[in-house]
Amino acid sequence: GGSCVILVSEAGLEKAGIDKRDCVEIVALGHSTGPLGEVADLTALDVTENAAERAYGSAGWDATDIDVAEVHDCFSITEALMYEALGFCETGEGVAFGAAGETSLTGSVPVNTGGGLMAFWHPVGATGIKQAFEVFRQMHGKCGDYQLAKRPRRGLTANMGGDDRTSVVTLYQRLS
Repeated sequence: GGSCVILVSEAGLEKAGIDKRDCVEIVALGHSTGPLGEVADLTALDVTENAAERAYGSAGWDATDIDVAEVHDCFSITEALMYEALGFCETGEGVAFGAAGETSLTGSVPVNTGGGLMAFWHPVGATGIKQAFEVFRQMHGKCGDYQLAKRPRRGLTANMGGDDRTSVVTLYQRLS
């Protein structure tokens, strides 16, 4: 298998004859790393939190601006900790936030709408692409029976590795 994302400028879209309404804009990206083996708190994703702060700061957004999110869920607890690190809920409330339905298709911030990475056997080499594609599909009404009732305008992907020792948070916006 394989996967790719094509990144172009507005001039590139025009040259390729692609209508920008058929695209999603990457508004900001936050990247952060931490030293291996030096995790201060195993119940917090501090590197992801830092990456999110960088992305939000660059875009002038915060967690309340997100309409749909795809987060790294290598384990169920990781997804709950992601909610906290991304500011969707307070520290220690991630499990309750998800259990209350806040991340469901009708929740305040739908997360992993297509089932997340675990539902796709966690395609390690294609994880970030799968996440970006899911946000794109939701933003363009292409998710069929799990399409959100209101097409999202703003989205987020959060991908991490090495037990949260490297993390990338990307913010997207629908152009139409």
